[in-house]
Amino acid sequence: MPTNKKNILFSYFLLLEILFSCSKPVGKLAWGYLKDVEFLIDTLMVDAGEEIIFLKYGLQTADVSVDGKYLLNFNMDDHTLEKINLDRLVLEEKIPFEKEGPNGTGDVFGGFEIRNENQFTITDMRGTSLFAFDGNKLMSIRYDSFFLENDLMSGGEYISQYTFLDKKAEKLYALINRWDSKATELGVFHVETYDVLRVSLPDFHDLSKYAITLWIGKSSFGSGPSVALKGFDNKVVLSNPTISSMAIYDTTKDSLYVKNFNSQLTVNQKIVNYQLEHETEESLDAELARFYQEIHFLPPFWDEQNQVFYRFSYMDLPSNSENRSGVQSRIFLSVLDKGLNLIGEAQVPGLDKKLTKSFSGQFPKHFAKDGNIWIYENMNDEMCFVVLSITKE
Repeated sequence: MPTNKKNILFSYFLLLEILFSCSKPVGKLAWGYLKDVEFLIDTLMVDAGEEIIFLKYGLQTADVSVDGKYLLNFNMDDHTLEKINLDRLVLEEKIPFEKEGPNGTGDVFGGFEIRNENQFTITDMRGTSLFAFDGNKLMSIRYDSFFLENDLMSGGEYISQYTFLDKKAEKLYALINRWDSKATELGVFHVETYDVLRVSLPDFHDLSKYAITLWIGKSSFGSGPSVALKGFDNKVVLSNPTISSMAIYDTTKDSLYVKNFNSQLTVNQKIVNYQLEHETEESLDAELARFYQEIHFLPPFWDEQNQVFYRFSYMDLPSNSENRSGVQSRIFLSVLDKGLNLIGEAQVPGLDKKLTKSFSGQFPKHFAKDGNIWIYENMNDEMCFVVLSITKE
């Protein structure tokens, strides 16, 4: 790891914090896989050199390489792919891409996923495109090609920004949502035949009772949870933050089944009834604060070294902060085996959730690397990571 003045200064200011908080026993709030373990917390900064790393959207357009060595972060300001070496903690390279033309990425997109050692996908409201790291566009899957007789958007539907393209690039899995009812279906898009299989989701994915709206005159601003989609080999895992249960689509059998979990540390779902219509930002913010003070479940993520899934959940603690920027949380970590069976839980001491913006409970970007959990942190517009390691006592 290179040493520079920035890292030295950063380490100096973190010294006292590290001395007192880097080692935290879990105590009694743990069982199973996480029983009798110790959480170690460290904070690392990435050296950008003379460049400025793109952090505008909280690493929304970033993903980790298959080998876990690099974070690939797409910079939508200058249309380059920032290659960040996580072992050396340096911005190693900026790979240029075209915005327009046959190999163009487009102006703005939301979904970004590393597919293998040589390819990645980007997704916007119109479709998903497959790119090589050398800048060539290998495939473009446009949603309107699948809905020629009944246009998707005019029919009151839209597709979420997170999709999963299978290994053979033959099927694309995406969430089809309705604007009016907030209903969601899983769409299986057959790339070669332009057929779409619509799969109904279980009742627990009905999020209409959590769709909170702020009215400003005749205009409205909506806020609420959504279904998340994550692809892992032959599984597409669907989750939402209001309940611990997950729906799993087996891509080899084209079948959907439900996994229910019985937490020993938290409740298994939100139970509060919320006020859905608001006329002031203050009223909206107060209700969102209540929403995040109930348990909130995140999607699972895979740890290749330990061959387990991790999953965070959290509850905000009451705060007098007007914009929720100072809110702290109780954070829990669940561990699931390859079959997505719950095998352990623990409350993580010394780890506070960092909000990315007001009116949002978005948990920072996180992933597993070398058996540790890396959590993105923006510190004075510098890319940093809180690294959580788990060791047996």
